[in-house]
Amino acid sequence: MAQLLETLTKTFPHMETITAMFADSNGIMRGKLLPADALPKLIKEGILLPASVFGTDATGESVAETGLVWDTGDRDFPFMAVPDSFHPLDDAGRNIACLIQMMNTDGTPHQLDPRGILGQVITRMNDMGIYPVIAPELEFYLIDRSLDHGMGQYAPIPMTGESQPTNQIYGIEAYDEFSDVVNDIHSTCLTAGVKADTAITEYGRGQYEINILHNSDALRAADEAALLRYHTRRVARRHGIDATFMGKPFADDTGSGFHLHVSLWDDKGNNLMAEQNGADPVSEPTLQHAVGGLAQHLGDCFAVFAPNANAWRRIAPGHYAPVDKSWGVNNRTVNFRIPESGKSARRIEHRAASSDINPYLTTALILAAMADGIKNRITPPNMTIKNAYDAPNREGLPATWAEANQMFSQSAFIKSWLGAEYTHVYSATKEYERLTFDKTITPLEWQWYR
Repeated sequence: MAQLLETLTKTFPHMETITAMFADSNGIMRGKLLPADALPKLIKEGILLPASVFGTDATGESVAETGLVWDTGDRDFPFMAVPDSFHPLDDAGRNIACLIQMMNTDGTPHQLDPRGILGQVITRMNDMGIYPVIAPELEFYLIDRSLDHGMGQYAPIPMTGESQPTNQIYGIEAYDEFSDVVNDIHSTCLTAGVKADTAITEYGRGQYEINILHNSDALRAADEAALLRYHTRRVARRHGIDATFMGKPFADDTGSGFHLHVSLWDDKGNNLMAEQNGADPVSEPTLQHAVGGLAQHLGDCFAVFAPNANAWRRIAPGHYAPVDKSWGVNNRTVNFRIPESGKSARRIEHRAASSDINPYLTTALILAAMADGIKNRITPPNMTIKNAYDAPNREGLPATWAEANQMFSQSAFIKSWLGAEYTHVYSATKEYERLTFDKTITPLEWQWYR
């Protein structure tokens, strides 16, 4: 602690404020703004915040049904700084930021913080002799800062003031139109310690994707995904526009997904999913069982992978949003894709989640499903060779947000990996959010039915 304090003081001699933040269960950043002289206390003792922050809906409303508000007196817990997450928010280093994590009073990770949950999942996998290496990919739209009759608008191209007229997947000119913004996002992420790799235009108008490099520290990779979303919106607003990670912001354009590439290794540096020399790319039983676990537990996890009403609009045939338990090699219509690669890079790309998820929870459930599939030798579905949308296998999957919440709350698999208390907190929060959303009168109803 003393060494960290000394390093930070030397690195940021002009420090004035510290933004201490964490991703709540919705993936929304929350926290406190502290003066510079609070740094020693932040490092040694942390800051106090109530556990009920992990039982808030997307609007920030504390949900009493979680049992974390009135039943406990809205009790505080210490939130400790993540040491390797300190980074500047401006060129002068006057304002810095760091991630924080909720802990128990004895210093152990609290079971209601998604970051702590992911850490526990990784530990359980390590105990099985499995060491995950992951690389998150996040899609987002650049949008106008104002709404049009309550609806979002595509961001205007700086040179013309008009939005992009057509989809330009991988379009270089389409990238150039917003290159100042995207390049600034990329460089800001690097300054924040996010190992941002390639940036591309995606299928939608004004839609982009920034990839994060593979990392053997899966917890740090999830940190970087949370920071990438935070800084993407900060930078976009600095350029006079905004960014959204909504699952389906525009009805006529493709949705935005959180794709996670996962390979599994042993402690000797061997890829556990790699095939024998000259064998079929998917012949290794460890890979097949990992896919089997992902497929078997997909329904239980959908409440996290599609965490709100808008995310469910993304789950529809076409537009590269997977809708079922399909898997296959070098096929973007499937849910669990085995990318084209050499055997040393053999991995699974998980494509089910929307981009507005909590990256810690989503990563935790993906890894847990793979570990469970390997442990119990779960057989995967038949592999899809052609278009997965032609014959989707949706057996056992929820068809609605309500069904997803119910499956999540009753799942023995979810409780065994996330804990019974957090399972209750998350399902109660999301069910409250769903019911609130469903009883809200929309402008469309006034347009159609008045």
